[in-house]
Parts: sequence; C-alpha cells; structure tokens
Amino acid sequence: MANLTNGVGGLMAPHVVSSIEELHEIVQHIQSVGAFAFDVETRGNVERHSDVLAWIEQEWKQHESTLKTTSEEVLARSKEAIILRWQNTLALDPMRNEVFWIGIATEGKSWAIPMGHPNGEILVPEERGDGTTIPPPGYRKLLANGKESLAKARYYIPAQYSEAPEQLSRTDVFQALEPLFFSDLVKVGHNIKFDARSIRKYYNDCLPHGPFVDTMIIQHILNENLLEYSLDKLIAHNFGGFNPYYMDGKIGAIITQVPFSKAVRYVHLDVKWTWHLYNLLWQKIQNKEELLSCLRQDMDVIRVLMDMEDTGIPVDHRSMVKLGKELDTHLNELLLQMMDYAPPGFNPDSPKHKQQLLFSGKREGGLGLKPTKYTEKGSASVDEEALRNLESKHPVVPLLIDWAETKKTKSTYVDGLLTKLHKGSLHPSFHLHRTATGRLSSSNPNLQNIPRDSSVRGLFVANPGYVLLVADYDQIELRVMCMFSGDKKMSEFFLNNEDIHAGAAALILGKDVSEVTPEERQLGKGVNFLTAYGGGPQKLARTTGVDVEHARSVIDQYYKQFSGITKWKKSVIESGIKNGYVETISGRRRRLPDLRSDDNALKSRAERQAVNAVVQGSAADICKKAMIDVNTLLQDTGAKILVQVHDELVAMVPEDLVDELQPKFIMSMGDGNIINGIPLKVSCHSAYNWSEAKG
Repeated sequence: MANLTNGVGGLMAPHVVSSIEELHEIVQHIQSVGAFAFDVETRGNVERHSDVLAWIEQEWKQHESTLKTTSEEVLARSKEAIILRWQNTLALDPMRNEVFWIGIATEGKSWAIPMGHPNGEILVPEERGDGTTIPPPGYRKLLANGKESLAKARYYIPAQYSEAPEQLSRTDVFQALEPLFFSDLVKVGHNIKFDARSIRKYYNDCLPHGPFVDTMIIQHILNENLLEYSLDKLIAHNFGGFNPYYMDGKIGAIITQVPFSKAVRYVHLDVKWTWHLYNLLWQKIQNKEELLSCLRQDMDVIRVLMDMEDTGIPVDHRSMVKLGKELDTHLNELLLQMMDYAPPGFNPDSPKHKQQLLFSGKREGGLGLKPTKYTEKGSASVDEEALRNLESKHPVVPLLIDWAETKKTKSTYVDGLLTKLHKGSLHPSFHLHRTATGRLSSSNPNLQNIPRDSSVRGLFVANPGYVLLVADYDQIELRVMCMFSGDKKMSEFFLNNEDIHAGAAALILGKDVSEVTPEERQLGKGVNFLTAYGGGPQKLARTTGVDVEHARSVIDQYYKQFSGITKWKKSVIESGIKNGYVETISGRRRRLPDLRSDDNALKSRAERQAVNAVVQGSAADICKKAMIDVNTLLQDTGAKILVQVHDELVAMVPEDLVDELQPKFIMSMGDGNIINGIPLKVSCHSAYNWSEAKG
C-alpha cells in the first residue's frame, strides 16, 4: 500500500480526456506514482433488458387501471415516471448499468473521461411553471373539444442543449486503461466495490486486480460511530465542514440531465476528493498496526464480496411463483375466517380498523378487549408485540398475527424478490461499514434476514450439476466468550465436545446433564445467548416462556456457575472506560463514550454494547478470515461462495467434487483450530436447496 500523504494540494483545473494518446500518458504517469483513485458514473438503459421492459409493462397496466384521467399527457408522464425509476435502478446495478464517465486521480492530477455523455451546453434553459401562470402553447392541457386549456397549471419544459462533443468509445478507453486495472498498483475508491464491479463487464467479466483501498472502509475502521459514510459527508467531517459540491450539489443521480461542462466538474470533484480523503485517512491509520491489520483483512474480504455479488444465488422461479399463489390463497382463507368476527369492509392492514375491532365496546361492534400497549400518541397499539400479548384473548387475534406474517412473507420474499431476479439469480449487496461491530450486513435483498421457514429457504437452489454446501460455526459467540474469559466450566464443555446448552441448564438447575429436558435445554440456550447479546430477565422470560422472577433467578445462578464470564465482562467494561474503546480478537475497535456517562441508562446500554462488540466483532473477524481462506480453496474448482449470513457460509459446488471439497471447506473455516485454548467447530451439510442443506 503506497504511502502517499501530500494532503489536499491546490485546485486542479477540470480536464477532459479526448484522445487515446492522452490515455496512454495517464497510464504511464500513474505507473510512476504507484497508486490512483477511480470513480465511475453510470446510467440505466431499459431498452437493453427484456425482463425489465416486461416488468415496466406489467407495473404500468396495474397503475393505469387505478388512474381516473384520460389525459394523454398525464398518462404519458405516469408511465415515464415508472420508466425513470427502473432506469435509476439499473444505473445502480453493476451487472447491468452502463459506464459513461470515468474519473481518475493521482498525486497532483485528475482526469475526466467521457464515453457518451448525451448533452452539450445549454442553449435554452429548462422552464418550470409552479401553477400560477398559463403554460405556453404546446404544454397546456387539452380540452374535450381538442383545444388547449387557458387555465393556470404546472408545467415543465426541458432544457435544450447543443450537440455533445466528440467522445471516446468505452472499448477504446477500457482497453487503454487495462494496464492500470490489471496490475499491482493500489486502486482507491469510495465504495470501490460498485466501481470495480461496474467496469468488470468491459473486461470479459474479469474483476480488476487488487490491492484495493476503500475510503469508506478506512473511515469506518477509524470511526464506526458516524451516521453517514457518503463521500460528501466524509469530506465535511475530515476537512472542517468543507463542501466541494457547493456550486452544483451532488448531481450523480441526474448526471444524464446536466450540461457537459457541469458533468466534467462533478466527475473531477468526485475522484479528486476521493484521492484527497484517502491521503488524509491513510495518514491517520498507517502507524496503527491493529487497525491497519483490520483494513487489510477487510480489503481482502471486499474482493470475495465482489465475486459473491456477481455470482448471486440461484432461485427456483417456478416455485417462487407457486409459493406466491399459495400465500394469496392462505390470505383469502384468513380473511374469510376474520369475517366471522369483523364487520363488513374490515381491512386487516388498517391499524384503525384493528383498533376498532379489538378495543371498541361490544355495543359498538367491537370485541371489548383491553389494550396492553399504547403508541406514543396514546392510542391503543396493534403492533406485533401488542397482538402477541392478546393472542389468547380472542380467536381473531391469532388470525391477525398470521395475516401480518403471511403478508410480509408474500410482499418481501415473493413479490419483492421476483423483480430483483437477473438471469434466474438474486445478487444482493454486502456491506462492511453498516454495523458498528464489523459484522457484515446485506441489502437489496437482505439475505441475512431470510426466514428459516423451509418454504422460503427452499426457493434458493443450486444450478443443475451443482449442490449447495452450507457450513456454520457451532456456538461461535459462546466460544469467543470462553476464549477471552478462560471460564473453566464452560471450557470443559467445549473441550469435551458436550452440549453447552444442556450443560448450562444442568448447572443452573443443579441436576445431571442426562436429566435435562428439552424445555430446560431451551432455558439453558436462552441464558447462554443472553450473556453474549445482552439483556435482562424480561428478555429471557419473553424468549423462553418462564416468568420474570424465575428468569432473574436463572441469570443469577448462571453467573455464579460461570464466574469466569462474570469477571471477564467486568474487565471489558473497565478497559472500555479506561481506553474509550474495546477491542475484538483482531484489534478492531468499538468506541463507546457513553461508558463514562453520568446517565445510568446510557451507561448501562454502553456496557452491554461493549461486551457484545467484543463477542460479535471477534466472531465477525473469524468469519471474515474463513471467507478469504475458503475463497482461496475454491479457486479453479468451479465452486463459488454465494452468501454469508453471520456465522454461516453458503457455497455452490460441482456435484462430483462435494466429497473432496467438503472436508477441505470446513478445514478452511478453521474447524478444530484452537484459539486461546478453545476449539472452533464447524458443521456442514449439502443439498440441492438452502433449506435442506441447513437441516
């Protein structure tokens, strides 16, 4: 990683690259420096994607049926809004977007390279009417007699531009820049995963070579408590509130609609300030070896994530559609059953209707139930927790709970996923900066939230000729606590490969492990996880079904039996108070200023966060190392990692290599490795869908 720390430097004049010769000069200059930042601007083209056109048409027909107007202008604008939304969606999809600008910066220089910007300079500015004037001819509403209305109305006349200047082709640009992207030069980006994946399609589906450095990730390692990690927010945070975008704003989302000169300025600002930010953050982290080690690991993981996101996870489309129909049938059945208790026109999605049904007096057509929870405005709550509290009070309440769960499953995991499919697979985004502990998260869709219900997980399948390998760590949070605390009793369970949940229950209840019932084991499991994730008697009572007093005595007894855990937790909090942060097993920091707060509620919360950060963050460290090692193992085998869900890895493996790869897979995850005297244990199963492989 280059040590390039000359600071912000002077203002660089925007420059547009318009010849292949200049590109070659850029490559030579950057090779002499050793590092560069790059940033792409992208757009979506719906015409290139038949599946998107089909979704647009379906969505338009549904929307058109709800419109009461016959105005061609309104209809056209309504359809255009749908098309524009899909264009924006495609622009943010690295597998299907079009790169039409690339910015490159290095020490003292930056370049903007256009490859198809549609506009020149403004000839006639756009014009917008706010409804207080009569629109000009051609932009007025048409009356039934075919004449234009003279009524005041809103209107919009797009700007007129000169012809765009001649620009290089994508083919020529990416061919000329290949020596940069496929070299050992340091490649810097802000959310570099998006930029690297977006240009992959122009290199025969080959990702640029590392090493990568992501300014967003450096900042997160240095300060995980910021509210936002967007480029403009980090510039303001690190450069005294300065806003380089003060002239035009952040126009990336509308860059296709701005004049050429404004686009040039924006491309320069993005890449130039990414480079400046990198220099500043690198100064802050380069001499902090533990944090630098975390950065190296995250940058190795980011390469794995790029491959995971591009590979995606296959989905059984036919089964997903079938599940949607089954859920619709179930919703209709639930609605019919509710009609035995609810008035005509009852809408189970309406909080007001549910409040009236459940809490109004019987003379008013309600059930007369007593609320157990209230909203901030003082109304009777009908959220999930409130309904759970009322579940045994009337037969309609379980129906309402079932309705809400089924509706969520249908909208989120059927309707919501169908439109995200690309060539039969889902391609989620994985993030390294969205949790304070360093744990990965995912979005669009969030596969880490997929229900364990077999009807949903069973939709995720292996391609023909492949199977899914699903491997996860056994009780990794508890093992991490044991690694740190050295608790003798807990260590014995792990070293003897015994059931930790049954063992905990036995110690708490004062009986032999062989006598522990399934219900008592569940209690042991509940209090085990409570120690890792934090919480009190109320939470344990909620999750296990015991009363609060019993839960309190169970927790007290647990900490007496596992006294090493108690001492270790105390030491974590003391260290956090002294240093202002706690550390994971790899040195990642969690900064908790509220550990020194005079507010008892804030301090108690920070104490729970401190312990959880060490446990969850260390488990994340172990899982990240596993991802890197497994990815190395699978090179050139045809197998791919598809999904990471906290302590679980899902991979797709050629059917004829399963027996060979499975033992190597769990070994690469660290099965049997001893860390601070405690062994890691990995369980692994294979099947043709995620549900069966998970067991």
